[in-house]
Amino acid sequence: MVSMKNLVGAVAICVISVLMYKNLSSTVSEIPRGTVILICGASSGIGEELAYQAAEKGAYLVLVARSEDKLLRVQEQALKKGAAAVEVISYDFSNVVGSSIVVNKTVERFGKLDYLVLNHAAFPLGPFLANQYMQEPSYIDRIFKVNFFSMIEIALHGLPHLEASSGHLFVTSSTFGEVPINYAMSLYCASKHALNGFFYSLQQELLAKKSPVSLTIGALGLIWTPDMESLWKDDSIPVDLIAGTMERAAKEMLDSYTTRPRTLTYPAFPNNFMRASWYFNPWYQESAVAQGDQDGYEAGLAKWEKKIEVARERRFSQGYSEVSSEQPSV
Repeated sequence: MVSMKNLVGAVAICVISVLMYKNLSSTVSEIPRGTVILICGASSGIGEELAYQAAEKGAYLVLVARSEDKLLRVQEQALKKGAAAVEVISYDFSNVVGSSIVVNKTVERFGKLDYLVLNHAAFPLGPFLANQYMQEPSYIDRIFKVNFFSMIEIALHGLPHLEASSGHLFVTSSTFGEVPINYAMSLYCASKHALNGFFYSLQQELLAKKSPVSLTIGALGLIWTPDMESLWKDDSIPVDLIAGTMERAAKEMLDSYTTRPRTLTYPAFPNNFMRASWYFNPWYQESAVAQGDQDGYEAGLAKWEKKIEVARERRFSQGYSEVSSEQPSV
């Protein structure tokens, strides 16, 4: 049984987490019209929704993703919704060294950068020990190039321009960067842990040098985007209880430009509950395994193979580099 000490600790951490991580301001200022926003990972999901909400505020937008066709569709809709202007850049973030081009093109086009949103990510799925391709150094390197190294590179080149405008940097991380929620997402968790370690340290350095640039790390949980729905629709997931909406997540990210919290936790309750469980439940690992593999490890492998196939068909976790036909790409 969980001891009273652990129970009290869990409650305490939930309260502390809300105070530390959730923006409690009841009044949020409108983002100024004409704000220049660069969104990396803008062709679908939260990034697409963020583009539309920013467009309604009359922002100048630069939208980046791999798929030019998808970006052109988002561009068209954003202009209809009121964006002052929309530029699109098709870019593969596994090319880390050249990724600063998205910052350069933004400043060349609009003369400044106010808000930089690093929202792109590869989402590798599958148990690590059961999938040999995931153990290859080249595969792991590719995941980290997209999810970690490219973000550092873009942030580094964006900071001087954000300094000039007293701007804001938003980094989309995940609760998976704090808590190992499922062993079949080990590489994704690892990349988000790295992201948190670096950008929270950068946050400290910006404070130390009294930089006018503010930085928010987005600790996002399960957001019910079309891609996530395609993955989890056949599972017994209490969506209304544990998942956040794409629209609310994008609104919280847009509001972060004016409220500038150091961490944005959304959805707050399930994420803070997971934090508390991780730190205070001594049997967290056993309970996580039991929830994920109710019918045993081998049956779980079959389940994950189906999810990998869904991800491959929808192409939301592939395309960052050439890979052999025997392994799903990211």
